[in-house]
Amino acid sequence: MSYFKSQDFFSRLGFSFGALIIPVAPFWISLYFIFLCIPFGGYKSTEYEYYIMLVLIVTACFILVVLILMIVGWILNCKSNSVINTIVVTATFCAIPHVIISFVLMAGIFILPLYILAGYLVYWYLKGGAKYQPKVKPTLKMKIKLS
Repeated sequence: MSYFKSQDFFSRLGFSFGALIIPVAPFWISLYFIFLCIPFGGYKSTEYEYYIMLVLIVTACFILVVLILMIVGWILNCKSNSVINTIVVTATFCAIPHVIISFVLMAGIFILPLYILAGYLVYWYLKGGAKYQPKVKPTLKMKIKLS
């Protein structure tokens, strides 16, 4: 319980909100989804291109869910295990095309703090997660003199 009063908790909470809100990341992420939904070019799109867009939209939703869960786990200082590491690595590989597309669409520059936070969170989870050890208070020793 002392972790929630510590400086680590509040600095992580502030940094994660800052990475999400200061660059107005929800606006740019929603704009990215809109750009994904627009068919490529002005010509008639084939069924193959719609499947590509569907895969991109589904993987983007997966990445966002994993990113939010990673941020919550980081704020709450949770330990990682092999299942969480597998999900993090899968989301990282799914995110590579999205990062490239967002920088091509020039939205990646505005979401750069979120990308930096996501990169750090991947590193943090893969090295084991929480290393926080609560500080043990010394026990109170009392000497009672009987006279």
